[in-house]
Formats: sequence, structure tokens, C-alpha cells
Amino acid sequence: MKSHAPFANRLAATGSGADNAVMDSSLEDARILIAEDDDNIRNLVASYLRLSGFETVAVPDGTSAVAKVAGGEAFDLVVLDLMLPGMGGLEACREIRRVKPLPVLMLTALGEEDDRVRGFELGADDYVVKPFSPRELVARVRAILRRHRAVPTAGGVGKAPPSPEPGDYPIRVDWDGKVCSFEGQDLDLTQSEFVILSALVGRPGVVFSRDELIDLLYPHGGTVVPKAVDVHVHNLRSKLGPEGAKLIETVRSFGYRASRRTG
Repeated sequence: MKSHAPFANRLAATGSGADNAVMDSSLEDARILIAEDDDNIRNLVASYLRLSGFETVAVPDGTSAVAKVAGGEAFDLVVLDLMLPGMGGLEACREIRRVKPLPVLMLTALGEEDDRVRGFELGADDYVVKPFSPRELVARVRAILRRHRAVPTAGGVGKAPPSPEPGDYPIRVDWDGKVCSFEGQDLDLTQSEFVILSALVGRPGVVFSRDELIDLLYPHGGTVVPKAVDVHVHNLRSKLGPEGAKLIETVRSFGYRASRRTG
């Protein structure tokens, strides 16, 4: 087991539960699975999330986390430490995503950027770097859940952007079901991939800079891995296949856009 007692003490000193007690009513039913092997950190994270109005289930390893999800327990989000004993966080993330497309928030240490990028490749939605404040963690959890329950616009998350008329474009967006399809086949997307793809295809031909896409993914700010958007777009292209991938165009030095090609 990792020894993080000094870090846990710093966590406890960074803010009170009362600071986070105001709860967005739309998130009141959210249930969060926490996988962290350090008892102090696991208990503190669970306590702060509960004080912020969430229901939590905490486990000490990746195997237990995967078993909870695979066993059919209902969760809205997973907080997953990367450095877990036995089944590591990256493997647990991959296995969880195979079972159910749950949003995943990774807990990482400084200097683990390669692992964070790999986590994005496996389907993680965001990360928090240790040592972190409870306020930051709760804010990231709320932001992910809001994104998961809302739809993207050019200026943030909220009302659905315009979408091509049925039959005019090979990628379709089901805003209520949070599902994108290509040529009639549903795509298995992460929450972040859905946000990016739905924004792009909602406005074919319009260039979205990386900063604009980051604002859509992280409307409340925070530290972001520079490669995060590129990794998500790479994953989208892979899932769309050779023809579908051509619909997401790179605009050199600017960002990305959806092709105007239809049919």
C-alpha cells in the first residue's frame, strides 16, 4: 500500500465540507464509485463527496471496482487512482469501459503525464493531480456529471446546437440518449468524445480551436493535459473507421472541423 498520510493531512486542511455543501439539484441522485488503496485518502475523498451531496461507494483496489461495475451496481461516475495494487488504474479503467461507458476521473501523481494520456486513450474523462484540494476534486466531479447530463454548445454546455437534417449527414446525434451514430450504427463513445463529436458535427465546416474544445470539456477550468483533445480526436477517428475518420478534418495551426461532405 502506498503511504500518503502527510498528503491526506494536507487534504483535510484545505477546506471544510461546508464549503462544498451547496448541491446542484440536478446532481442529487449521483452515485460515485471511488477506487483508492490509501485508507486516509479514500476515506477523505468519500467524506467530501458525501458532504457535497453525493452517494459514494469506496473500494481499495481496481479488481473490486471492476467487480462492482460488472456486477450490475449502478454508478454515475468512477474516481480511479492510477497507482493501485494488483490491477492498476489503467487496466481497471479499460475493464470498466468494456462493461459500461461510465465517466472516469483519474487521480494521478505529478510526473505521470504519459499515464494520464494513456488514461484518456482508454476512455477516462478527466484527472486530478495529487496533492489536490477537496474543492478541486468536487468541482471536477460536478463538471463531469453536468457534461454527462447536458449537451454541448459553442459557448459551453446547455442547449443542443443545430444538427443537419436527417439524411443529409452520415453522423447523427441523439441528444436525449447522448448517442452518436455513423451510417446508422451507434458509436461506443466516452462522454468527452460525445461532447467533441456532437459539437463538430452540429456545425459542419466550422473550425473549433483546441482551446474552444477544452472549454467545452472543462467549462469550469482547471489544469488540462495539452494532448487531451488530440487524443480524444484520435480515438474518435479510430471508432469512425477509415471513411468516417475523413469527416473530422485537422485545420493546421487552428484545430478541428467536421467536413461538409454529406451522403
